[in-house]
Amino acid sequence: MTGPSDHGAGTTHPPRPARVRRTPTGAAALTAAAVAAALLLPGGGTAARADQRSDRAPGTTAAADTLVSPPKAAATWMAAQLTDGAHAKGDHGLTADIVLALAATGTGGDTADKATDWLETHAAEYVDRGTPGNVNAGGAAKLALVAAATHRDLADFGDLDLRGTLLGRLQDDGRFTDEASSGDMSNQFTQSLAVLALERTGELPSRAVEFLAKSRCADGGYPLTFKADPAKCKSHTDSTGLAVQALLAAGRTGDAAHGLDWLEKQQLPDGGFRDNGFGTPPGNSNSTALDVQALIAGGRVEAAGKGTAWLRSVQVGCDGAAEDRGAVGYAEPKADGTALRATAQAVPALAAKSLADVDTEGAAPGLEPVKCGPSGGDSGGTGGDGGAGDPGGDGGTGGAGGDTDGATGDDTGGTDGGTGSAGTATGGASSDGDAGGSDGGSGDTTGGTTTATSAGSTGSTGGGGSLASSGTTALGAGAAAAALLLAGGVTVVLARHRREAARG
Repeated sequence: MTGPSDHGAGTTHPPRPARVRRTPTGAAALTAAAVAAALLLPGGGTAARADQRSDRAPGTTAAADTLVSPPKAAATWMAAQLTDGAHAKGDHGLTADIVLALAATGTGGDTADKATDWLETHAAEYVDRGTPGNVNAGGAAKLALVAAATHRDLADFGDLDLRGTLLGRLQDDGRFTDEASSGDMSNQFTQSLAVLALERTGELPSRAVEFLAKSRCADGGYPLTFKADPAKCKSHTDSTGLAVQALLAAGRTGDAAHGLDWLEKQQLPDGGFRDNGFGTPPGNSNSTALDVQALIAGGRVEAAGKGTAWLRSVQVGCDGAAEDRGAVGYAEPKADGTALRATAQAVPALAAKSLADVDTEGAAPGLEPVKCGPSGGDSGGTGGDGGAGDPGGDGGTGGAGGDTDGATGDDTGGTDGGTGSAGTATGGASSDGDAGGSDGGSGDTTGGTTTATSAGSTGSTGGGGSLASSGTTALGAGAAAAALLLAGGVTVVLARHRREAARG
């Protein structure tokens, strides 16, 4: 654990580069609106989902009151767990996830700034893993995404040129790799995070996107590790969720559509997603959050709504202890040792923000108190100018102690091995050099931000008035009507955004 002096509170920063606020595209904004509407219908809210869970004691019912804003309640609980209000017990990857999560809700701007200051102060040790000259590309990519989301200078983040570091590790074939004496542990999380980060800078080499798109397996999903033999390609739920967000951010909607189709086939009957890299464990919040972000970004309304409802069902609600309310558990509503990482990864999905769109611009300085009220409250974050969106991630899907930036290593690993709710890591590769495993406990894959243009159609209103989305069945009439009412506002916002872009 590091002390107060490690935070770097006295650090001053040069003026941050001007940056146009990212506005979710029509598919992402409309899907977020439709999901919100669906969750307001009878049976769509947290209480109803909780009643369906098999672990609820027979004869009990959900509390009459629910969290008014699940993502903002989660953000408030999450921020309260930080050491010195600045970092997650020295865990770089998890601290980065928390910054991205706060950005997704539009609250806690001061906390996000303080945590980002800490990351700047300790950036070098995250990227070189304590060995000068080494480069953990996944860690560099995750920090670059944080820098972009918080309007810091990527060319001078803690005395590191993150943009130059990533481009320096881009190979001729388009793959981002590590430079370390222990070997190259880069994987899909490394690649996707780097694409997400560089896309925001306007300096994304096309070959990096091409490599990502061509890594798709024959069944449509995307793998965690890259194999030379296509026959050995194994689609991975967490990796596909993050890859889809990156592909949508880069405008590769057709390639993303294959991944979205595959994800919908992997969704469990209760709406959650499991990490299929470890057999057939139950669903977990880390995998579910990444995949919900992708589904929202890609316009898959029904599947996104089911996944969001599942996430709410594992969030400690108004019937829990006051100090635990808002926490998201790994597989059940518990504020245990895995909850901080699980919560950090779940917040962007609860806020309906992709990692491509999380942004601290305009965020309120403070955090909102956790509020309870009649069921049917706020479903998302601030989603300024375009509706809600979802959050971002780092290398792999980490276990309770792992990280998601993509290597196999210690605290910031990529997919962390681990299958149990306790988050015991069992292996797995992570793009940022940590040995974690995929979602063993509450992995730290801060999911994927996607600027998502729909991977399919953005929805039609024909037939019986339902909102159709590529690869999903229609919503009920009530949800569709609410979504279509909100769509008018989205259209106005997008038209304004296009006009501003033309002027600029």
